[in-house]
Amino acid sequence: MKMLLAFRKGEALRHLGHLDLQRAMQRALRRSGLPVRYSQGFHPHMLTAFASALAVGVSSDGEIVEVALADASAPIDADGCLARMNAVLPEALRATRAVLVEDAHPALMGLLKQAGYTAWLPGADAALLTAAAQAFLAEGEVMALRVSKRKEALVNIRPMVHALTVAAEEGGARLEMRLSLEETATLKPDLLLCTLWRRTGLNPEAMPAPRLRRTGLFGVRDGQAVPLISL
Repeated sequence: MKMLLAFRKGEALRHLGHLDLQRAMQRALRRSGLPVRYSQGFHPHMLTAFASALAVGVSSDGEIVEVALADASAPIDADGCLARMNAVLPEALRATRAVLVEDAHPALMGLLKQAGYTAWLPGADAALLTAAAQAFLAEGEVMALRVSKRKEALVNIRPMVHALTVAAEEGGARLEMRLSLEETATLKPDLLLCTLWRRTGLNPEAMPAPRLRRTGLFGVRDGQAVPLISL
């Protein structure tokens, strides 16, 4: 059996790196007393897997970790797992949902297709960004330079943007985005924001840094985005 645990990464921990997040979750699992399964061999380790690593500086409302469970002497249920985890997790890592699935359930990374984000942009002109977003969505191809550790390449990012809205907020603007997040097609929020800034005629490097929050992880069923933990 496996437990799929959805949890938040609050603002207080947004600068926590992925390895530190893994260690924190593993310590919480040990303290919870749940029957976590370990690997075999000379250096046993917990069998856990995160659906997607979260970048440093980004908070989240919808992270998911998959935990392999061993046979328990007493029956366990999803509500009990959730309660035991929240009893030992800090508020900034509070779990929001637990689901128990069979071992044959596909790995989360294989089901992951999209991610939702909110970006707060201090000092931004919401009207300019709205016009840029509408023009972006109306086009079939938008080329942008994607830079990785290995190479730079021009890619068409338009098919990787599944939803995009802009709203005015006091002192700036808020963007809601749902972007591709899979092995063959991933779009980082920063690249989309830079593209929109350039379309307004402004230099992205001169603009204040956005505050990013990941709002959810999604799979796709019948052409529609579905929360990953619900698949």
